[in-house]
Amino acid sequence: MYDSAAAVRAYLLPLPGTTKLILRRKAELYLHGQPADAIYYIDQGLVKLDRPAQDDQCVTLNLSSAGELIGEESLVAQQTYLTQAEALTPLVVHRIPSNQVTEAGLKNPQLAMFLLDAVLRRKQALERRLELIAAHDVERRILLCLADLAMRGERESDGSYSLPLTQRDVANLIGATRETTSLMLNQMERTGLLLLARGKVTIASPERLKDAAASTLAPKRQSEAAH
Repeated sequence: MYDSAAAVRAYLLPLPGTTKLILRRKAELYLHGQPADAIYYIDQGLVKLDRPAQDDQCVTLNLSSAGELIGEESLVAQQTYLTQAEALTPLVVHRIPSNQVTEAGLKNPQLAMFLLDAVLRRKQALERRLELIAAHDVERRILLCLADLAMRGERESDGSYSLPLTQRDVANLIGATRETTSLMLNQMERTGLLLLARGKVTIASPERLKDAAASTLAPKRQSEAAH
């Protein structure tokens, strides 16, 4: 396990051509299909990674926050970006040319291992998201997904966490329709698990969401045991 911030500052930020970018909310870092020529280190803020789907829809693969690298596909020669990256909050990132990264990695085994570790973590996160979608109903997907992402949001004075997500964003994260997702979110708001506002979901407690997800599974297991 690497200290990502320390490794990035030691190995990546000093590389030639690295630039610091300060971006407004909703700004696009890169687009799907664009030539992949840099990786990005998030210093401050939250980034949404989407992949276009059919009928002008998209699938949200992940939310990435401070201390994470995105755009790792640029480390493969002649590659295009497989996702599009959008700032959900004001953003401070470092753009690092991928040719400089691959050159440095050939000379520095520690950097190469750090990059491999970062790619494996991304793979594990995507596997968890796939398992979430494949194994659970919409209600549990929402509960577990928001519990997982909560601490990437802004910590409020009352201890809750606010994520800058629309109901459409939540639907895209869990692979469900907006209508079904909206129905479930409103039910959760009525029970006090979360609070909905325009473009924002506030989570009272990630642990309460996990407990609620566990409680929805219990009746199903009892029903299966009865049969």
